[in-house]
Amino acid sequence: MIKPLVSIIIPTFNYGHLILETLESVVKQRYAHWECIVVDDGSSDDTAEVVEQFITAHPQYSIIFHPVDNGGTSAAKNIGIGLAKGAYLQFLDADDLLSEDKLSVQVGIAQQLDAGLVFSKSVFFMEEAMGRKEVQKYPDGFLATETLHDFNLFKRLITNNVLTINSPLVKKELIVAAGHFDQHLKNNEDWMLWFKVAMLHPHFIFDGDHRSVALIRVHGNSAMNNKRNMFLGEVVVRTYMDQALSALHHPKEMAALKQLNLDLLALHEVRSLGVSKGLRYIFSSFAKNPVQGWPLLKQGILKLSIRIYKTIK
Repeated sequence: MIKPLVSIIIPTFNYGHLILETLESVVKQRYAHWECIVVDDGSSDDTAEVVEQFITAHPQYSIIFHPVDNGGTSAAKNIGIGLAKGAYLQFLDADDLLSEDKLSVQVGIAQQLDAGLVFSKSVFFMEEAMGRKEVQKYPDGFLATETLHDFNLFKRLITNNVLTINSPLVKKELIVAAGHFDQHLKNNEDWMLWFKVAMLHPHFIFDGDHRSVALIRVHGNSAMNNKRNMFLGEVVVRTYMDQALSALHHPKEMAALKQLNLDLLALHEVRSLGVSKGLRYIFSSFAKNPVQGWPLLKQGILKLSIRIYKTIK
């Protein structure tokens, strides 16, 4: 069987102190047929020097360094997609790592099942004086650890972003058809993209192999820590979902998913942004149907109570 080329896309901005370890995890891949595209998003540190020295020291590998003016991580990833020659794409943040067998495991599954997207387990870690320490970033069940398709896939994606950016191996043609990353989003751009991919190909396969892991570094500069942008990004994503779900061919399923999405948007507003807007929706739902609206009202009151408590704490 012909081994397809995998394009590993690494956007980076001022990660010269961490990207060396990331590149080392790339060249350690047991799957050999890959190219790596490092898109430097206008770094002002020594990123260029570090990457160029690494390329010089490893001439046997196909690693491209492509500096651009600062335009944000989504723009950098889109540039990488445009440069990619591979049939499959592997996104990799410049501070994160891949297990040595990730590509070999996922390419094997993708070829065997003709899969559009295969994803792995994600493990979060911190560097400490005694070495690397695994941490629990999300509660159990937040990230997907099983194959998802059709209604269940949409339900999980609407509930929250179930994939980290480094977890999937995905066909390039799907990313292109989905319209790439939304360059206007500062956070949650990957959540939006996975949803768009699901609309085209509603079957995400979990590799279920302990050798295949996306290793996500947790530290002070992590994009996950910018809560304000994440809050605003969620509103954009959920607004898009509401519009896109109308294209589904099963009216009952579409209605249930749209309802779930709007309920979660209202709770999100109450928890983090516009309290009055979210409460208007919740009270209106309760007034229309007290029985069905009661669980949402209880959740809304809880979210509001927590917000008030944090304000006066």
